[in-house]
Amino acid sequence: MHLYKDQFSDSHDFPRQEGPDKMLVIASTPRCGSHMLGHTLHQTGAFGFPLEYANPANLREWKRRIATESTEGVIRELTKRRTSPNGVFGIKLHYTHIRVLGGFDRVQALFPEAYYVLLSRKGILKQAVSLAIARQTGVWIAGQQPKNNNPPQYRFEQIERCLREVILDNSSWRYTLAANGCNYIEMDFDSVRKNLGASVQTIADFMGVQIDDNQVQEEHATSRQGSSLNDQWVAQFVRDFEHSSSELVSSEPGLKRRVLRKFRKMLSAG
Repeated sequence: MHLYKDQFSDSHDFPRQEGPDKMLVIASTPRCGSHMLGHTLHQTGAFGFPLEYANPANLREWKRRIATESTEGVIRELTKRRTSPNGVFGIKLHYTHIRVLGGFDRVQALFPEAYYVLLSRKGILKQAVSLAIARQTGVWIAGQQPKNNNPPQYRFEQIERCLREVILDNSSWRYTLAANGCNYIEMDFDSVRKNLGASVQTIADFMGVQIDDNQVQEEHATSRQGSSLNDQWVAQFVRDFEHSSSELVSSEPGLKRRVLRKFRKMLSAG
């Protein structure tokens, strides 16, 4: 995977601070729209710059640039560079990043009393297809260079694995946040995308952060990556799933049939 080099640009640093007063964690899964939300929040100048700092490839590069082998040292330095003037630091974490940081107890120690925004998508099959395509191409963000010139190939088994992974990670986030008594809210990607200003205000109200109306932009800060290929793969997966031997981990009769009905309803809704 080619690095998203813009993450490391000094141009995104705020005036240096000793540390944040409030911390925001966007609790996410791959391809759920968290990149768009993070950039939108950054545009306000009031939420730091919530990026995927704990992604293993990004973390290695930060360690190289800061000249440290310590993950804690990287986070500490980032909170000094990327805390916005109002004292807010933001980070985006996928559920797999919890292990990278040393477990959820360690996450809580690194980001004490954090405000968590759990971002998910109702169109979870579309998310799984997007994840499968990104893993093949290496392009996770618009403008990122592909890892090869081979066009992505439809693979039923890969999409099914991605679908199960996303569902499990969403459930794991909900369990972890609830079980640890974390302060969190849930937001849906489609609602956020359609109502950016209101969504940012919701997060601001949740955190007790003051923002001006002119700080919130309704235009998307990032480019949409989905294409007709995504829709074709979604439709193909539904057809293949109907005739596959894949079963859910449940003995409930008729469950697969009801899942197919939901898939088709999602397709007809566009």
